[in-house]
Amino acid sequence: MNQTDIVEWLRDRIARDLESDAGTVDPDATFNRLGLDSLALLAVLGDLASELDIEIETSVLFDHPTITALALHLADRSA
Repeated sequence: MNQTDIVEWLRDRIARDLESDAGTVDPDATFNRLGLDSLALLAVLGDLASELDIEIETSVLFDHPTITALALHLADRSA
């Protein structure tokens, strides 16, 4: 999955949690600003790890606190 695919996947997944349209999920906003609490964010991260079939440490969220930043990091890692 490339960066664009990961961004789209995350926007869709987060939109489901927020009960909103994926187009309203700002990929450059912090996860906290998007309205995700820690439990919701861990669930999203777990689902993404399963989707990508990789392990993702939870600490990655501190270094990459937006959809765009996380997608770039994971795309680089899986390339």
